[in-house]
Amino acid sequence: DAGPDPGMLVTRPVTFSGKHLFVNVHAPSGELRVDVFTRGGQPIAPFSRENSIPVRGDTTSAEVRWNGAEDLSALAGQPVRFRFHLTAGSLYSFWVSPDKSGASHGYVAAGGPGFTGPTDTVGRPASRR
Repeated sequence: DAGPDPGMLVTRPVTFSGKHLFVNVHAPSGELRVDVFTRGGQPIAPFSRENSIPVRGDTTSAEVRWNGAEDLSALAGQPVRFRFHLTAGSLYSFWVSPDKSGASHGYVAAGGPGFTGPTDTVGRPASRR
């Protein structure tokens, strides 16, 4: 959680095979930006905080995007750290999806609208129904 003063969260090194970073965030009067850097702390262009397009609002599935990058596919398979910069909001979760829909391919516990099995294979369309 972050109030009017910005908060920051840095992940441990993460290796992923997907292409799209998604977040579950509550920031109706704030914003979330993300930068990506190497395991050793070196920034990875163009995935900087300045290039990060702000995520605002209250959403369970928002794609994080950067100016100058189509997606995260260039970083797949290498350990990176994500640094989340949040003002006036709460970050609940993040995941990297192979799908533009945001499907996590993780377990959905009791399911929900649009889910046909025990894992999320549909992403955002499930939350729109």
